[in-house]
Amino acid sequence: KFIGHCPICSERYETDKAKLFAKRDAANLVHIICGKCSSNFIDMIVTMGQGLSSVGMVTDLNFDDAQKLYKTAPLTVDDIISGYQFIQKNY
Repeated sequence: KFIGHCPICSERYETDKAKLFAKRDAANLVHIICGKCSSNFIDMIVTMGQGLSSVGMVTDLNFDDAQKLYKTAPLTVDDIISGYQFIQKNY
């Protein structure tokens, strides 16, 4: 069973509008938009020996943004420190 209802407005999702944006081994990342309130949702669906498992989250990312973000390199500790120092110095 796929993500049944929108966590924001409880409207039933139109599962045929779900879009796969990433796949790795048994894990699939899917983006879906609620047809009623237009909230965005990302779900990770994992195929396991006993069936399927999923975890999801509400997001402000549209499908294109989710694809772009997935393809970017992860932040490093140095990136975080540089960002912190920049904010401390400039704000």
